[in-house]
Amino acid sequence: MLQTYENQVHTPSQVPSLIEARGISKSFGSLKVLDELDLTLYKGETLSLVGNSGTGKSILVKMLVGLLQPDQGKIFLEGREVHDLDEREWIKLRRKISMLFQANALFDSLTVHENIAYPLREHFSFSEEEITAKVKEVLSWVLLPGIEQQYPSELSGGMRKRIGLARAIITEPDVLFYDEPTAGLDPVSTTVIDDMIKRFQRERGVTSIVITHDLKSAISVGDRIALLHDGKVLRVAPSEVILADQDPVVYNFFEGYRMTQRSLS
Repeated sequence: MLQTYENQVHTPSQVPSLIEARGISKSFGSLKVLDELDLTLYKGETLSLVGNSGTGKSILVKMLVGLLQPDQGKIFLEGREVHDLDEREWIKLRRKISMLFQANALFDSLTVHENIAYPLREHFSFSEEEITAKVKEVLSWVLLPGIEQQYPSELSGGMRKRIGLARAIITEPDVLFYDEPTAGLDPVSTTVIDDMIKRFQRERGVTSIVITHDLKSAISVGDRIALLHDGKVLRVAPSEVILADQDPVVYNFFEGYRMTQRSLS
């Protein structure tokens, strides 16, 4: 059963760090993507990671989960240096980490049940009865009960996104990475996904990074917003602080969002 955890509103000074990146750099040939970047993710928070295309948001997350190695710098998980772990050690750690991919990464040839059950069969030793019960529970949680035998091609984009989320949370991760969770969705589906991200944090206390170009969504779900620029985290702060920042780069990045909000008021 998905455990319940009523997450309190914390400030970074009140809670321990869960993930730390210190002096991280990454280049591909002559292109330097990240340049001595520093970032701390605190336990139980949702951090929205924003920035223009090509600023290295997805590259950073891939390094945080061990899919890419930094050229220099160190990564810590709960105080343990992890960037140089071997693959067997990373496999153990990844049992506590899940990711919702931008394209959902669902298997078209598998049913909804088989898609959601996949990580349980790959990484755990549950019986088929236990797996069936967990799939049923998590489908109810994402408000899609009773569709176990349907295929991804039979579902709308918003429904497929929720199936991807169901698969990501069925392992009850401690850390969850969302890669453009609302990309391509209509406003109603976007609101549903945003609400589910906030609900999962509130009920499970999960720690999350949300990579997104949707500034409304980033501000809605994020306890803090981190802005990547020129290979570094230029600012990281709660939304009300970062929206008031007068630095020209920060101000201009969020001006479109502010204009939209003014037109709605």
